Amino acid sequence: MRRWISRIIVTVSVLAAIVGLASWWAVRKTREVPEFYLRATANRQSLTEKATRQFEKKIEKLQSDAAQIGSWQSSFEADEINQWLTDELPKKFPRLLAIGAQDPRIVIEDGRVLAAVRYQRKSIDIVISCRLEVEMTEQPNMLALRVTDLRAGALPLPLGSFIKGISKEAAHGDIDIQWDNTEAEPVALVTVPSEHPQYIVKPVVVESVKLKDGILTLSGHCGPLARQLYSPVGTVYRFVSYPQRSTDTRNASNESESTKIR
Repeated sequence: MRRWISRIIVTVSVLAAIVGLASWWAVRKTREVPEFYLRATANRQSLTEKATRQFEKKIEKLQSDAAQIGSWQSSFEADEINQWLTDELPKKFPRLLAIGAQDPRIVIEDGRVLAAVRYQRKSIDIVISCRLEVEMTEQPNMLALRVTDLRAGALPLPLGSFIKGISKEAAHGDIDIQWDNTEAEPVALVTVPSEHPQYIVKPVVVESVKLKDGILTLSGHCGPLARQLYSPVGTVYRFVSYPQRSTDTRNASNESESTKIR
């Protein structure tokens, strides 16, 4: 009996030690900061009102170009986008700011976006990061975002567990997201409004999203024939069907029932 009790105690002790070490390892891993985030925050001082003005000027030019029938194109540097994110996060997503989200940063390289945000609350201080790849779809103004490598520090996180939360928060920021779960990794289907009361010429259609050398370049057409002339540039994410829904019936928790062509 004593021998069995000793074995049980030893086994429990070993398991407790393993769990303790695993917990310590997990906590330590969450405190690691991605290298790209360190690079993006190193030039924090250079993110000034000048970057904001440059971004706003480009937006104004884009609006001017889109006020005429025909093609349009605009490019934004990562530093300009980072400054805009810093300015707009409190306005667009006050809920995230209230729970401790701050200092969003992106890095654009190799045809993808590395994105991260710091989360600080009480004794918690971690950086949540992910990789994004953008593809056009056959439907005008619907972008397919492949979200991979979601991490808290260096600790991998299962994206599937956060899909509903992501959609809910996006809806609060007036961003329409649905998900295609027909692949190993969920793909976010993001709809960009093609019509708006402030648009002078409608619709405005995006045909290309390029990510290269720290620059995001958008291009497309606007005018009555923009949808008919729609010709996506680059890799096209294809699916058989997509459930349409109106803005006022939008439910952020609904998942896409689309079927991916293989």
